[in-house]
Amino acid sequence: MTSGSPASRTDLAGFLAGRVSTDVCAILVRFAEASATLRDALAVAPLSGMLGKTGDTNVQGESTAKLDERANDIFCDALRLPSVARIISEEEAEVVEVGDGPYTLAFDPLDGSSNIGYSSVGSILGIYEGILGDAFTGGAVTGRLLVASAFTVYGLPTMLVVAAGGEVASFAFEPDERAWLLAAERLSVPEAAYTSINWTYHDRWPAHVQQAVQAASDGLRGRYSGSMVEDILRVLLAGGVFMYPEDSSSPQGKLRMLYEVGPIGFVMETAGGGASDGAGSVLDVPITAPHQRGPFIAGSAEAVARYEAAYAEGRPD
Repeated sequence: MTSGSPASRTDLAGFLAGRVSTDVCAILVRFAEASATLRDALAVAPLSGMLGKTGDTNVQGESTAKLDERANDIFCDALRLPSVARIISEEEAEVVEVGDGPYTLAFDPLDGSSNIGYSSVGSILGIYEGILGDAFTGGAVTGRLLVASAFTVYGLPTMLVVAAGGEVASFAFEPDERAWLLAAERLSVPEAAYTSINWTYHDRWPAHVQQAVQAASDGLRGRYSGSMVEDILRVLLAGGVFMYPEDSSSPQGKLRMLYEVGPIGFVMETAGGGASDGAGSVLDVPITAPHQRGPFIAGSAEAVARYEAAYAEGRPD
């Protein structure tokens, strides 16, 4: 089947069978089921008293929404499987030890929660193999340990994108059947059409970042929602480049490596696109702490390459 073409009514488990191990299949199916549960909660949030802040902050010092906590509970409960050794969540200060399986799951339960009630939000999952208890202190963790990743966009329609078995596929949620049905398989990132970045941060960017952003954006139309998963879905399906570079407020970058940058970067590279921190692939960046941050440039390979070339040319020695 060609990229983006209509698919038969194959469900997620049926698609994954034979492409990944039974354990990875079970994790991805549980993630999808939890996403459906969260979709239901989001749909009635204005009526259930779940909008608004909790008054608490997460490990990054960010204010948490009521739905952040609900989403975290949903995914933590769903993903406690025999094959899982530990869970790393944006909403958990510490690594959650689960069992002695081979997989570490890193997830952002509700990406873009500041947009709840205004635009699409999502969930992100990375399935890592080989992250041992002391791996972070040894500097051995990179995105190359990912065996699969996925993200959900709670929009119209509600979409699930999965990178597994060397290919990327999308699924749409069918609410009557409570099923995730294959929408398109073997997705590949098209030629760039859109640039997705918050231009209001322009004055915060170092000169070499300004130069790189301009180079990557040349000739592209602007589309930016403020919700990474929504923008990434557009880039994946319609072509473009998403950019969240380092700036004076976040000199190390803003997005989290394990459960935002890594999983989405894995999707992009699997789909033939690029995923960079400006200097090289984000999947090669050593991760020394569970909540480490980093810059993120992802999308059509040639647009990412333009960013990297301008970044290297302008970067001070």
